[in-house]
Amino acid sequence: MIKHLVFAVLALGLWSGAALAEGPVTIGYLGLQDDPRYHPDIVYTRIEIAPGGNPVDGATMGIDDLKVVSDAVGQTVSLDHQEAADATSLTAKVQAMVTAGEHFIILDLPADLVEQVATATKDLPVTLINATAPEDRLRSLCLPNLLHTAASDRMNADAMVQYLRTRNWTKVLMLVGPLERDKAMADAFRASADRQRLNVVDTRTFTLATDPANRESNNSQLITGNADYDVVYVADNQGEFSRYLPYDTQLPRLVIGSTGLAASEWQWSWDRDGSTQVTVRFEELTKGRRMTGQDWATWIAAKSIVTAYAKARSDDYAKIAEYIRSSRLRMDGSKGVQLNFRPWDGQMRMPIVLATHNAVIAEAPLDGFLHETNTLDTLGTDEPEQQCL
Repeated sequence: MIKHLVFAVLALGLWSGAALAEGPVTIGYLGLQDDPRYHPDIVYTRIEIAPGGNPVDGATMGIDDLKVVSDAVGQTVSLDHQEAADATSLTAKVQAMVTAGEHFIILDLPADLVEQVATATKDLPVTLINATAPEDRLRSLCLPNLLHTAASDRMNADAMVQYLRTRNWTKVLMLVGPLERDKAMADAFRASADRQRLNVVDTRTFTLATDPANRESNNSQLITGNADYDVVYVADNQGEFSRYLPYDTQLPRLVIGSTGLAASEWQWSWDRDGSTQVTVRFEELTKGRRMTGQDWATWIAAKSIVTAYAKARSDDYAKIAEYIRSSRLRMDGSKGVQLNFRPWDGQMRMPIVLATHNAVIAEAPLDGFLHETNTLDTLGTDEPEQQCL
């Protein structure tokens, strides 16, 4: 048994003359009570619009997947899953977790709460990892205690725009819903389109109202008429309008964005780079639920924390926090490349999958999109573009 453990340590690059930190490690996981993001909206046809399932399952699997690493260095890793109802109580939870010795906490919260909690706890010895909020403004906060494994809106938009550029589909009609979240998604796509010089031929708003006065803004054929375009991009966070859009546009064109071809951290049908094994393990853990992008983001967040504890060779929080942010961190996310966090905005570098409901069509960065240091930085806000709020 000792021989096998020593071999595991050597194989994983964990052995050195320095003493390894041993003992129990508790990773925090903080969610919102009755989070509306995980309440499936079932309409009268019994169609599920929002994906069901709590992504805490991903974090649980991430810890289990690296048990060999934890065992090799004598650490026992557990997950402390807690929830609270508002910013004040969530902040209190973080403070209590830190007091109990939890210095890395995965946040499964909407963007407004991520910002409030991270701001209120920025002076505590804690690293918060945002795993489920894609809003770009969170990356512009430049908070020293906040990292992100959720892909940003801009990363998803850049991936989509790279694909459009490679196919020479350069004329885009944008449809934008009434929610602030819809507008944020549209803003990210427009910035990406400007970067690659795509032509947004028009931007039109839609509504879910069914009264006659809104006929021109809730009818798919009317709202997509009187324009020339290669594709239709729809920003519809709720998904109720967009699910009726494919095959109902005025011109016979593809639909992308919130339906049709969509960008995400993960898609269950991806079958390269060991991804099938990840998907199967997740389905076994959850008794059949398919892994989503949010599940992947909590999974890689937990793996990053376990790796940092094992490889920092210290029980000093400052040294572990420095390691997880450094270029020495190299994570296998079953995407074919090594992943780590960008120093300027705390965002994890990662490929983005472009997929339909049951097939991955492409993985970005696509061939031909180059960067002077790291091609993954063609997705999202690059360092010269970064502006702290």
